[in-house]
Amino acid sequence: MNDFLQDNLFELWEDCRPDRLKECIGRLYEKISSIRYFKGVKKRKADNDEAAMNYKTVGLIGLCSGAGTTQLGVMLANYFSNGLHLKTAIVSAGFDDSFDRIKEEEQVGKVRNYAGSRRGFSYKGIDFFSGVRQGFVHIITEYYDVVIVEVNLAGLKEKLADGLRDVMSCECRVLVGSMVPWKYGECIKRLGRIRRIYSVKNMPIVSVTWQEKRARSMEREFELKAYKAPMEENPFEMREVP
Repeated sequence: MNDFLQDNLFELWEDCRPDRLKECIGRLYEKISSIRYFKGVKKRKADNDEAAMNYKTVGLIGLCSGAGTTQLGVMLANYFSNGLHLKTAIVSAGFDDSFDRIKEEEQVGKVRNYAGSRRGFSYKGIDFFSGVRQGFVHIITEYYDVVIVEVNLAGLKEKLADGLRDVMSCECRVLVGSMVPWKYGECIKRLGRIRRIYSVKNMPIVSVTWQEKRARSMEREFELKAYKAPMEENPFEMREVP
């Protein structure tokens, strides 16, 4: 099933212009959603908890700070929740505070205090969780149609393996990197560290700061599939496709 995702899902990023963002993310979700129906399951009902959790989780792995991992995650969550009306959660794994700015600047609502979450809140129909302990994603998948897990590896250092565990358990895993000169080297080093723990072969990597030459070099060195990611300035807005 992972091969299906990697071979089909991320071809949708290619040639996706910002003004066609809604269409691209819609097609992206259709691919994810089709797996659910392909398995003959509309709602998660399974005895095997570990197998059940994976078919509706999307993991975003930020290789460096400033790559746009959280922005991309919120864009996807917004479309799933407010575009497709699916119960959606986004979880910041690891040890960062990616969602604190939203909580500080906006009027947010309360969210159910699931075991393992310290700082959960709701905003624009999306449930946000950060500061979670390991295994939290496994707990909440029972309560949501889609769970997006994002992690920024820049601050993990010796805790890399722990930070990757939840996000690598997702069925759909996406690397998010930067192609600008002062960040590209950092991404390469971190990919090397990840490769010692998990296989990255054929994994998709997306970048907002697209540079063709560096993207192709990364593909050759790590056997990845690189795509230019669309970006919306305000991740909570969805522009209509003309």
